[in-house]
Amino acid sequence: MAKYLNRREFLRLGAISAAGLAVAGCATAPDPTQPAPAEPSTTDEPAAPEATAPEAEPVTLEFVSNLPEYENGYKQILDIFEAENPGISINLFSYSEDTEAAYLAKVAGGFLPAMERIPGNSGRNVNKDNYTEFVDLSETNFPWFDRWMYDVKNEWSNRFGLPGPRTLDVFMGIVASFIYHKDITDKMGVDPQSDIVTQEDLDTFLDELVLFVEKDPELDFGWDRGWINGFMYMRYMNLIPVAFADGQRDRQFDAWMGKAKFNAEDSPYRHTFEYSKKALERGWNSDGWWNREWEADQESTFTTKKSAMVMHGPWMWDKALANDPSLELLGFPFPSVDGKDTILHMEAPAIDVSWAIRAGNEETAYWDSTQDLFAFWFSPDIVKARSELEGRVPLYELDEELELDAPQWNGLLSKVGKGDWSNVRLDPGPWGEQAAAPYQIGGSPGPWDRGTGGYNDTFIDAIAGKISVQEALDTAQANWDASYEGLPLEG
Repeated sequence: MAKYLNRREFLRLGAISAAGLAVAGCATAPDPTQPAPAEPSTTDEPAAPEATAPEAEPVTLEFVSNLPEYENGYKQILDIFEAENPGISINLFSYSEDTEAAYLAKVAGGFLPAMERIPGNSGRNVNKDNYTEFVDLSETNFPWFDRWMYDVKNEWSNRFGLPGPRTLDVFMGIVASFIYHKDITDKMGVDPQSDIVTQEDLDTFLDELVLFVEKDPELDFGWDRGWINGFMYMRYMNLIPVAFADGQRDRQFDAWMGKAKFNAEDSPYRHTFEYSKKALERGWNSDGWWNREWEADQESTFTTKKSAMVMHGPWMWDKALANDPSLELLGFPFPSVDGKDTILHMEAPAIDVSWAIRAGNEETAYWDSTQDLFAFWFSPDIVKARSELEGRVPLYELDEELELDAPQWNGLLSKVGKGDWSNVRLDPGPWGEQAAAPYQIGGSPGPWDRGTGGYNDTFIDAIAGKISVQEALDTAQANWDASYEGLPLEG
């Protein structure tokens, strides 16, 4: 296996090599007082050439990410691997939410990446129906399993009862929150991080934001929204209920595992529909916001300061600041009703998405190089570099202290549990959808039909008042009934 150097070692060795070349270039002329070296004999038989190992054929490994906002940083990290492994080139390719379908069509046409990242919001989670599409990482030469702070090698297998793992991720779960432009709220005379403690505070702020936008010709939206199934059903659908005493994660878990009903009178998900309906009625969200594209509309509008605020994950911070480093971005959680115990949305660690090796690579001539690349990506120095690049906390034992200086960390996460946010905490679980995944019938929709969007019109019709919230929840329960079997908690 290749030896892995951290960036400082890599740069140090590069400097030494450069210095050596410089010394060689400045070599002094021979001393004429010293005997000249003996001339080679013209009568001796020429020496046989020394045997040398044949040079390895050059290899290009395809490395695919769904995070184009980190592409430059990833390229610098992969440059280290190339320098450590002469003859191996890495072709880094990134796609986004809007181009994922084109990438999958390319894979269907025979494209075989050496390593790829499966997005958590894509609905392509690795489960009992598709796990054979990816390599069993426990059967590779991967050396870092014992670095995780939980049993990452066996967690997926224990849940599904199948050989694995098939994917690896080192980070704490995704954190989603409100993100806003500080200079805009300063003009309003509002400090959301200090002033918004309760749901009533948030309502007041959103009412004021609507009025402010009406008077400011430079703003098109206050709280702007766009639609993408992953964020809508994985994050927004789950983070709204936890603001309410009867909407906590344990109650969401019970609905997914069959111990409670999605359409019950006290369903935690009723809060998501009712709040979304209120946001539309009071003008906090624009009419037809679900027709706005996630990236092309919502993200670009926020990045160019045509909107004051969005609800998003860590990527929005990075994308906006990459486009305009002068932006002042801060964030705050969706507050609890009484403000006494506010939970900042955080997902459970990813065990069925993120980085994977697609099956078929084992048969290639460059399989050893692919394994080395995967191990390199999860080596301690590289995990540290990736953590600092993406501003995310790893659930992984590092050799050196982490030095986070990233937008979401600085503007949101570093404040949790401190000062004005002593009432704010993170709660990664229990995560119902993940726990129920082993029991889902292949090809079934699940309650929200996240993979195909078949539930989208139902949700939209409910918040627009075309059908009742109860009807929408009845559909979700019917979808669930058709999607799961054999759950141990089903009652």
